[in-house]
This record gives sequence, C-alpha cells and structure tokens, in this order.
Amino acid sequence: MKRRILLLLPILLLALSIAVSARAESAWYLELQCEITGFTFVGLDPEERGLLFDVPFVGVAGGPNVKEGTVEGVDHVLIDWEGIGHLNVYYTITDKEGDEISAHVTGLAVTLNPGQTVVQDAEATIINMPGYPTTGKYIDLIGITFRDEGFIAELSVEPPGGYIHVKWYWT
Repeated sequence: MKRRILLLLPILLLALSIAVSARAESAWYLELQCEITGFTFVGLDPEERGLLFDVPFVGVAGGPNVKEGTVEGVDHVLIDWEGIGHLNVYYTITDKEGDEISAHVTGLAVTLNPGQTVVQDAEATIINMPGYPTTGKYIDLIGITFRDEGFIAELSVEPPGGYIHVKWYWT
C-alpha cells in the first residue's frame, strides 16, 4: 500500500503543478469601474454595417497589479443593425505613482436582457502611442493581450450615462 502511494506521489505532484500553472495563466490582473460621460453620434459606418458613436468614460482601476488608479478613455463603438456593439476602445490608466498603462480593447457588447449588456470575446492589448502612453513599471507589457470580462449597466443615451465594470485576466 505504501509503495502505491509512493508511486502515485510524483504523478499527483505533476498534475498539481500543471493545474497551478494553468490557473496562474488566467490570473486576475486588474479591475475597472467607469462611468459613461457622453454618447455622441458620429455617423453611418462607411460600409453600412451600422451606426458609429463615441462613448467617453472615466473611472477608477484597482486590483493586485494596479493601486488606486484612475481611468480615462473613449469607445468608438459600432452598433450594428442587430443592436450588437462592436467595441473599439482606447483608454489610459494612471496609478497612484503616476505610471500609465494604455490599452486598445476589441470585442462585443451584447444585450442579453433589457438592462443587461455583457462584454463578450473581448481582449485588451497594451499599447504605447500618442495620446495613449504606457510608462514606468508597465512598459514591459506593451503588446501583451489580456482577456476582458464584464458588463455595462444602466446604459442611457439621453441623458448620457451608464456604468462599465470590467476585469482583466492573463490569457
């Protein structure tokens, strides 16, 4: 009996190391809570896939990797004829030390029920470009992509408003 346990021990340790590394790869990185501050109609998409809007927002960021951050950005969203939002988001997070991390987010905003819009198939790629810098301790993240999960609540066009809640996870 002891021999079987001793033989199984390396297999159990291997399985545990695989499970821990897989879980670490999808670890939570940060969380955003933002308020929508505007909703501006831009026009018809040139390919006539839907309507284009600019949706600016501000908020806070926190979590295990960003302490006491502020967020400012805009979603240049395309809302297609079926009501699905195609995200094209740019924003910058500034942490309490003044370091910045900027991201470009793509994905979908899908309304499941009235008042319940969820973010689907969304990814945040860290960028460094004019107007959207990444600096300091975040510089090594440029080009890294995070998986986004979240939702939009209380979305309204007039008056503009609503709340965005998103978490980033390592992919």
